[in-house]
Amino acid sequence: MRIVIIGGGIAADYLANTILEKDSSIEVLILSKEAYAPYDRIHLCDLVEGSADLQDITLDLNPQVEVKLNQEVIAINRQKKQVITPDQQYAYDYLIITSGSQPKTLFDISEIDNATTFRSADDSFKIAKNLQDRNMVIVGAGAIGLELLDTLMRMPAPKHIYLIVWDATLYSIDLDPSSIALIQQTFEADPRITISFNDQIVDKTIENGHISQLKTQKHLIEDPFVVFGIGIQPNIGFARESLECDRGILVDSAMRSSDLFIYAVGEAAQIDESGFSAGHVK
Repeated sequence: MRIVIIGGGIAADYLANTILEKDSSIEVLILSKEAYAPYDRIHLCDLVEGSADLQDITLDLNPQVEVKLNQEVIAINRQKKQVITPDQQYAYDYLIITSGSQPKTLFDISEIDNATTFRSADDSFKIAKNLQDRNMVIVGAGAIGLELLDTLMRMPAPKHIYLIVWDATLYSIDLDPSSIALIQQTFEADPRITISFNDQIVDKTIENGHISQLKTQKHLIEDPFVVFGIGIQPNIGFARESLECDRGILVDSAMRSSDLFIYAVGEAAQIDESGFSAGHVK
């Protein structure tokens, strides 16, 4: 039996190891669009800070597991039981989709050298490379944005750090107000940090793939480095034509999709009965 797993994160790693613990005769193949073996994204800030390198956060993986890197899945052929990438087709007996989420941005940053999201090792490396004497701009005050702000605050390299918050509170209105106040006071004790509430990007000047000026409702920021932390959406574009989907791939309580040979877990999945999607809770 061959089980193909789409995605190269912690869910893919755990599933591959657990499957082989139960039956070592199964052939397990991981298809990852990244250039690196599965690693723990919880420690991305360590890569920014330089307190860890990629090897330190690489996950343990059973040596029987075959991993194909730089393989972005673009479609699933259910009739032939194949996963399709731009240059290859991979046959499966069972397919497990652990493709996670993709980060949102306010505009296309694919060709911009001083803007990124914060979702991958490459994002961390790009941020670390561009810290020195820069006006860092973090857009979004959720968990990702605040974690990065906490990391940058401990580093001497940034010249100034702006946190752009579209509403009037940090993180979540459900958090205890005294806790929010303490978080805010901790950050604002650093004179380099400006938390700008009820603010948003309204304009930008891009020259030769570089943002030379960023304008928000309250600030004009020269030569910024912009990091988007404004949310995520399930990374399931490749599955929409072949499987029943809503926000995520619709699954039952056993994480089985509308195809009995295909499962989805983690942020790519949405439980049909309750509507729950990991990473998208109220």
